[in-house]
Amino acid sequence: MPIRVDLLALEPNVPGQARLTVKKWQGGEEQLEFSIQRNQDGFYLQDHKAWSNNPFWFKVSRFNVMASGEGLEAQVGPDVVDPLLEGGANSQFQIELREQSQGHADKGVVRPGVGVLPSTAGGQTRSTYGGADLTAPSAPAPEMPEIPELPELVLSTAEPEVELESVLTEPDYTPPPAPVKKSNKGLMGLLIAVLLLLAAGGGFWFYKRTPAPAPVAAAPAGADTQACTLESMNSLPELTFVQTCIKAAPDSAKLLEIINQAKASKHCGVAQRLYANRAQAGDALIANAYAREYDPKYLKASECFPVADNATAAYWYETILTQDPNNAEAKQRFEELQK
Repeated sequence: MPIRVDLLALEPNVPGQARLTVKKWQGGEEQLEFSIQRNQDGFYLQDHKAWSNNPFWFKVSRFNVMASGEGLEAQVGPDVVDPLLEGGANSQFQIELREQSQGHADKGVVRPGVGVLPSTAGGQTRSTYGGADLTAPSAPAPEMPEIPELPELVLSTAEPEVELESVLTEPDYTPPPAPVKKSNKGLMGLLIAVLLLLAAGGGFWFYKRTPAPAPVAAAPAGADTQACTLESMNSLPELTFVQTCIKAAPDSAKLLEIINQAKASKHCGVAQRLYANRAQAGDALIANAYAREYDPKYLKASECFPVADNATAAYWYETILTQDPNNAEAKQRFEELQK
């Protein structure tokens, strides 16, 4: 029976590092080695991220038993993680695990899980194939930058000079002629009227000179609804679109519509990434649709999914069974594809 192999992110996540987990392995735990072959040209992954037509074996001195007891695991580094993440839209990878003594051997499909990051997403990382240390490498303590000496501040007690020419001077005050006793009320009314006119004129001048406040731009309504549109798919980089669309969290039916749009528009990488992300996260409907893209019983050949692939279809049916062991259709197709 084929082995089940997954490439899972560490906790905490470390760019360029991942856990290679193996289930259904019938051999030993020590002195193992594995090779990885891609489907489009049959080339094998080499050391230093190269590809060649000759098999190359990554040696693992020991696999550890998973905490769940369901299989084995070992930590791998950028030489394995980066090439698997950089695969094209139709890239599938077969892994063969065997004992170094040429004893037991078995094959399976390996796919990167949700959250696995390339080494380019962070600082320097190291490649580990020993398998004994499954903990993420601790990040070095950041060096405190040297604080440059500041120039000495000199406080001046001298009073600032004031340019008298810049001060607006008021016109000389000319006292009004002595009021006539009989016309006090009339003069007072006239003065009040003049003052009111001056106040009104000053207010008009002030408001005329003061610019009106700029209107505050309102946030566009339904911004999340634009995250998964065909327009965004055509204008954004592939990875950016996938990240923003997944963040918008469309339901399964809506996501299938988006995937079909991606296939029709020949955005094969988008379709692959959306399928894999949601299927790995446990969405049975998406995982079933993804399995059928490779299942010879349901395959409708397209540019994004041109040929059937029994091993990959079985991988996604098995993914469904890990979440729903009683799924009759997934169980039936998984068993038939193993024959």
